[in-house]
Amino acid sequence: MSLLRRISFRLWYLRHPPWDHGIVPPELLEFISTHSPGRALDLGCGTGTSSLALARAGWRVTGVDFIPHAIRKARRKAASAGLRVDFRVANVTRLPAQVLNQPRDLVLDIGCFHGLTPSERTRYLENLTRLLAPGGNWLIYGFFGPGESPLDGSYDHLPGLRLEWRRDGMERNERPAAWLCYLS
Repeated sequence: MSLLRRISFRLWYLRHPPWDHGIVPPELLEFISTHSPGRALDLGCGTGTSSLALARAGWRVTGVDFIPHAIRKARRKAASAGLRVDFRVANVTRLPAQVLNQPRDLVLDIGCFHGLTPSERTRYLENLTRLLAPGGNWLIYGFFGPGESPLDGSYDHLPGLRLEWRRDGMERNERPAAWLCYLS
């Protein structure tokens, strides 16, 4: 991610970023209702809305974001709700060993992957196979048009990931977006 883009993300969080609307996506709520709680990792967690929803449902959650101000807000929200979530300031392409070495039953990504450069996406996906426990799910939302996926092209080499379901839609009626759920 370019320096300019990093700065713009930091500036967004000094106010109210348009993607941080405080609403848990129905796709995540459906996932929670159909899967037993386990260990979850929320990549690009922002101020923790989805991480907190998972924690409320009994999941052990780690939330990661590279914006310190977003993580501070997430920690305050968790404390005021009486929930335990391990929020960390980290880059999703260079996760600390203690995060990488704990396979998760769910890796959640709501809008993080599509903001990465191609080389960052490669590092992210290389980590993904270490992050997912056998039988774990990668639930991702991003700007993917019909038929596109985060595993297209040079990323289709990841062994053991199988698409379970997909829901196509539009982001604010402006551009194609999709929810995808993979099983490891």
